[in-house]
Amino acid sequence: MLYFHADVFCKQPMTGNGLTVIIAKAFPPREAMQRMAQEFRQFETIFLMQRGANSFDARIFTVEEELDFAGHPILGAAAVVQQEFVKNSSGIVFNLKNKQVSVNCTLQGAAYQCCMDQGQAEFMRSLEPELYPQFLHPLNLSENHVSPRFPLQVVSTGLPYLLVPITAGLEQARILAANYENQLAQIGAKFVYVFDVNAVEGRTWGNGGEVEDVATGSAAGPVGAYLYRHGRYAPHEPITLRQGRFVGRDSEIGICMDSTTGNMLVSGEVRILVRGTMSQML
Repeated sequence: MLYFHADVFCKQPMTGNGLTVIIAKAFPPREAMQRMAQEFRQFETIFLMQRGANSFDARIFTVEEELDFAGHPILGAAAVVQQEFVKNSSGIVFNLKNKQVSVNCTLQGAAYQCCMDQGQAEFMRSLEPELYPQFLHPLNLSENHVSPRFPLQVVSTGLPYLLVPITAGLEQARILAANYENQLAQIGAKFVYVFDVNAVEGRTWGNGGEVEDVATGSAAGPVGAYLYRHGRYAPHEPITLRQGRFVGRDSEIGICMDSTTGNMLVSGEVRILVRGTMSQML
């Protein structure tokens, strides 16, 4: 199997969010893919199997579990596919468990500029203000950090996030509660994303709180849709979301809304650093 290491949402080499991309003729058993993700220990590892000229089945794993969708693996995989398979085409389709994601990807100098169509955002739930302490205090935050103009909401473009918009306190945010994942599940969210609505900078973690993500493409679409809906940006105005500063990997995520479809478009720079081969682990 071919494997690649890429950096996504990067600003220069060895910045942004690292990723392992593995290309196989057939997917290994799920347990083997999980072990490979644990071996590489990136925030996510994506496995690809070619379905057609520009179409690939994809499965995404963290070190803990398989995900239905994630953003930076799709963009990083698109750059690899562009390099290895479809140099003369800019349209790539990834078939995930519950949706298809299309990506346009072009080589500019030493980096690829990739943009994915995440589809329309689904606003799933607005939290009642009386529930705010239950979700803010385990994040080392209080109601004073949240502007009344910006509600806590669960929003998804394939992976539901509890969006926690704040106007201060981003540097102190962290997950303190061991059972925060269970709390999120009660409101239909998989992860939490805390972001400063003025600085347009965000943070998220694995639900145990031990590992902070560098740049989260699956959260960027929901954040962009939220910022448009609540008037922080004019419709279709480009947004740059920053993330990763607190782990020394300052990253930039581009967001905009398609003026025709209303779909959320998430983009970023990808650099492919390593190309190699590996034996299948069973």
